[in-house]
Amino acid sequence: MITRIQIKSLLLLITALLCVFVMTSCGQKDNTKNANSNAENATEQQAEETDSATAKEQRIEEIMADMSLKEKIGQMMMADFRFDGNGNPVTSINDSIASDISEYHLGGVILFSENMSDYDTTKQLISDMQSNADTPMLIGIDEEGGIVSRLDNSTIPHDSVLPAADMNGDTETAESSGNSIGKTLKFLGINLDFAPVADVNTNPNNPVIGDRAYGSDPDTVSDMASAFATGLKEAGVNGVAKHFPGHGDTATDSHAGAAASYHDMDRLEEIEFKPFQRLIDDGIPCVLVGHISLPEVTGNNTPATLSKEIVDILRNDLDFDGVAITDAMNMGAIMDYYYNADAAVMAVEAGMDILLMPPNLEHYQSALVEAVESGRISESRIDESVERILSLKFDSGLIE
Repeated sequence: MITRIQIKSLLLLITALLCVFVMTSCGQKDNTKNANSNAENATEQQAEETDSATAKEQRIEEIMADMSLKEKIGQMMMADFRFDGNGNPVTSINDSIASDISEYHLGGVILFSENMSDYDTTKQLISDMQSNADTPMLIGIDEEGGIVSRLDNSTIPHDSVLPAADMNGDTETAESSGNSIGKTLKFLGINLDFAPVADVNTNPNNPVIGDRAYGSDPDTVSDMASAFATGLKEAGVNGVAKHFPGHGDTATDSHAGAAASYHDMDRLEEIEFKPFQRLIDDGIPCVLVGHISLPEVTGNNTPATLSKEIVDILRNDLDFDGVAITDAMNMGAIMDYYYNADAAVMAVEAGMDILLMPPNLEHYQSALVEAVESGRISESRIDESVERILSLKFDSGLIE
């Protein structure tokens, strides 16, 4: 005979089993519900990203459809206005500058120490430059910190930043430095910083890089440059990796004349290219190409900015599809060996997107228009660069 205690125990067991069953069923339903919710959210996010990409593509197509050939070529030129006609530093816009920006449809302007005054004056200069542009411009500056600081020559409030070499491989310092610089530039209206330096300083006699590099070890330079670029990005400023294919082991300064790196591809991939590859993998939007030849790779002394073979290495081997910017086209490595018009055409033929600091805007624009009209350069080649430039401007919030 079953006792009352046994019956009570049996009922408690059945109740417990029922509770477990109910809880398990509820848990399965909750898990299913959560899984469905996550899937729906992912689908919605993908749809939003697709819609955004489509809207961006359509907007760029609309802008380019309304552009003349001259306007497209103008987008590929980034000018400097350091001194006025009387040799005075330019800290406010004048009629000549306003006319150049409008007439040549400039895609960008780079600022120098001469342009940096106090906060309000500099901010007004940038605003006035933008107001004369057909399409909002990229406003760039060389602000690495350390010995290359335009801000240090102004009264604009900003944090002093250590030279790259003095950061001693501390990525937190590099990131905070990039972020601090980026915030100051963003407040002024500057959207492009020609930094970080991605050169590996393997030659102690190098006359141009030195302490501007994060070191002589490619992995350290990769980590530090990546951290600095991250800081800039977090502040809303585009970084520019420089100076591809590597200026850290040249015996001369490309500002003053020809510069060459006498290494083969194996060495370049192992040392010089590593930081650039890291930054490209991180998604850096721009790479500055230096006037550096690679005779062991190309068999000639053509500067990288004018060499399709070297630019193709950047595009194909390092898989870079962002905006490729020349180093200043008024530097000795170009001016001492090439005519203005030839240099402009060769750079675009090589695959460059932005020609930095053309020594003569009229000559550059005329030469490129003539090259397209003669069939030497296809308009589709121009369109490739303009699409990249407008895409960067869209992503930067310059184009709605």
